[in-house]
Formats: sequence, structure tokens, C-alpha cells
Amino acid sequence: MTKEEFKKEWEKEDCNITFEDIAQCAVEWGLYQRPKTSHIHTVANRVLEAAGCDPFFAEEDNDD
Repeated sequence: MTKEEFKKEWEKEDCNITFEDIAQCAVEWGLYQRPKTSHIHTVANRVLEAAGCDPFFAEEDNDD
């Protein structure tokens, strides 16, 4: 999925993006080699920012 496609889907009322989609985009976009070894909220925020969206998960949501 391109960054533009991701953003369009993310901003839909009935968004169907899963954490698996986020992990796949993180790899495809060169953000992570192994996103599933990092905290998903951190990965998700980085993917969101790369797609031009605001971060969704608060830092305190990370239990690292």
C-alpha cells in the first residue's frame, strides 16, 4: 500500500487498517526491517507520520 493509499484509508470513518497492515507498510516503506520486534504503538506512529497523518498512540501507551 502506498503512503497516499494508507492515509486515505486511515482517514475513512470505517477504517480497515490492521496492525498487520501497519507492520507491512513499515517494511515496504523502509522504516523497519522487523517491525514486529518493536512496540506496535511506536511502529504505528512512525508509519502514520510517514503517511502524513498525525500520531494516534500516546507515548504512555508504550509499555517498554
